[in-house]
Amino acid sequence: MFGNLDTGDEAHKYITIEKAAKDYPISKLCTLFKVSRSGYYAFLKRRGADRDRDAKALVKKVYEQYNGVYGYRQIQLFLQHDHGVWMNLKRYSDSCRSWESAHKFAGNIAATMLPLRKVVWRKIC
Repeated sequence: MFGNLDTGDEAHKYITIEKAAKDYPISKLCTLFKVSRSGYYAFLKRRGADRDRDAKALVKKVYEQYNGVYGYRQIQLFLQHDHGVWMNLKRYSDSCRSWESAHKFAGNIAATMLPLRKVVWRKIC
């Protein structure tokens, strides 16, 4: 039923314990999977909580307020100037990762002007 007990991270073990808790006592399952009971209960408590929910909403609001034109540096300045919130790059990128429209970087792409003034995008290797 449980398969190999040594594989997977702790979150995987906690999920397996949660599924098996209907049939077996939690203390025995935690001993079997070599995790602490307090860790299991902490996992259950924090699983549904999103600590950055407000930050994500604020970043999305500012991003949409400026029509998605500006990059992370400018949005970071707008957050500080308009709302008095300073957010470092990691937290900003984590909050952007949750919604699809967040900064789709083009990668190594450059624009080249042709004689007819048409912009052609080409991949730079």
